[in-house]
Amino acid sequence: MDSIITYLLLYNQYLVKTIYKLVLFISKNIPLNQWAFDDSNSPEYQKFKVDKLPKIIRFEKVDYQFLLAYYKHKYNKVVKPVQRRNVKSIPGETVCPKCGAPHHYIYDNNGNRGQFQCKVCGQNFNESNYVAKPIVLVCPHCGHTLSQKKDRKHFRIHKCTNPKCSYYLDGLKRLPSDIKPS
Repeated sequence: MDSIITYLLLYNQYLVKTIYKLVLFISKNIPLNQWAFDDSNSPEYQKFKVDKLPKIIRFEKVDYQFLLAYYKHKYNKVVKPVQRRNVKSIPGETVCPKCGAPHHYIYDNNGNRGQFQCKVCGQNFNESNYVAKPIVLVCPHCGHTLSQKKDRKHFRIHKCTNPKCSYYLDGLKRLPSDIKPS
């Protein structure tokens, strides 16, 4: 048993010496400048790099009476109900999903097609879909809403669709000329 262990130790020492000689030979005879080039800095190899976290805007309910009192205190003016040209444009049971303002304070935003806008808080909503998104992701660089581009099993990929986003424009500048922007 001792002879096997001794033999393996000697063989390991021989391998270490051989590796040492090979490293010396490579360092003397092969220029290492080509190894100094690091491909990891190329945008082509950073496809799955995690970017700065987006800002999260949550849908928060507020009280329309509180907002009316705030506007009166701040601007010394009362927010008046909407004066309608045609009486039957908005159903009486329609209320703002954000502040709870009654139908007297709601505009018909696109001419009887079902989209409304609250005069008190400025929220846009539909008859059927009051809150389209309870949480909105916002680009940390330009403040534009992020849209979901891909949906995977364990994660989602969101992208800023603003073509004038500073982060997007910087990424385009860093791309090599032979790679097309997607």
